[in-house]
Amino acid sequence: MKMNRYTQNGCTLSDHWSYNGMQVVWLENELIKVGVLIGRGADIFEFRYKPMDVNFLLRLPGEIKNPQTIFAQRRDTGNQMEDFYYGGWQDCIPNSAPFVYKGASYGQHGEAWGIPWKYSIMENSTQIVSVKCWVRPMRTPLLVEKTITLKIGDPAIYMHSKVTNEGASSFDFIWGQHIAFGLPFLQEGGKIHTNATTIASEPSMPEKRRFKPGIETKWPEAQTPDGQLDDASIIPPADQGSFSELSFLSGFQKKGFYHLTTPSEDFGIGLEWDAELFKYVWYWQERYGMEGAPWWGKVFSVALEPWTARFTSDPLQGIANGEWELLEGGASLETEIKAFSIDKTLKK
Repeated sequence: MKMNRYTQNGCTLSDHWSYNGMQVVWLENELIKVGVLIGRGADIFEFRYKPMDVNFLLRLPGEIKNPQTIFAQRRDTGNQMEDFYYGGWQDCIPNSAPFVYKGASYGQHGEAWGIPWKYSIMENSTQIVSVKCWVRPMRTPLLVEKTITLKIGDPAIYMHSKVTNEGASSFDFIWGQHIAFGLPFLQEGGKIHTNATTIASEPSMPEKRRFKPGIETKWPEAQTPDGQLDDASIIPPADQGSFSELSFLSGFQKKGFYHLTTPSEDFGIGLEWDAELFKYVWYWQERYGMEGAPWWGKVFSVALEPWTARFTSDPLQGIANGEWELLEGGASLETEIKAFSIDKTLKK
């Protein structure tokens, strides 16, 4: 990867932008440029490391669709998230698999990702820029807030998130940071370093698998479908291997972390989070393996997503098992996430 010259001094923030009718806010400093799609989920849709001009996040070909103006013939399906998916980093709350809870019907990955959020600029100086985003999804009693901050000379995103149950009764939910990475960042493959201790593969995935479903092993060793050992921390180059895979990393310490780097391990992205809240990382690999809808054999993605619980196709059973978070009426929870570039080639 080539180095690019950059001349910016300090931080900037601009909200004079839109994309397909959706509000965009750009935050930037000398090292990184971050795009927040306020008008659709307050997604982080771009995390660009400027010295090498690389966007770490997955961006599928084509435009980012506006769910308010572009939609399919049928809108009553459970997989609207996949209809509109383009990559990036979404907040997924209050569920993953579609289900009905206390009379409310939820589609895939909840409501928050597909609707406009509100925002306010909290800081806008050369030393620090910060934007607060918030939303009240229609079918939940939740207020979801996040504040995204960049600092001068610091290649990191600082995110403070808060969820409040504004209802009078209790509310069960899971919460995920749906963070996906793609090409050209991972064209030559990659390497995962993390303080997870176990990996288990989800049974309910298509047949073309990398790991044997339903088996838990000590990270980074995993079993292949034919019983061989595979190093799950190694991401093969994009032209080697076609499969679909979902696994769960767990057993983190109080603070979870991962580094996703190129094979040389000198360049990549890192994440740190509260592993007492986000207990699992969903390790999703879609490598041209799903030949039908929604990917049609054209998607290469590697996602490492902190979630509060494992995926279950029966959310009500997950709730009954005590696996989901429970907020009493009026209660809140808060958390911090840090995402940062890794560049061992950068001269001090």
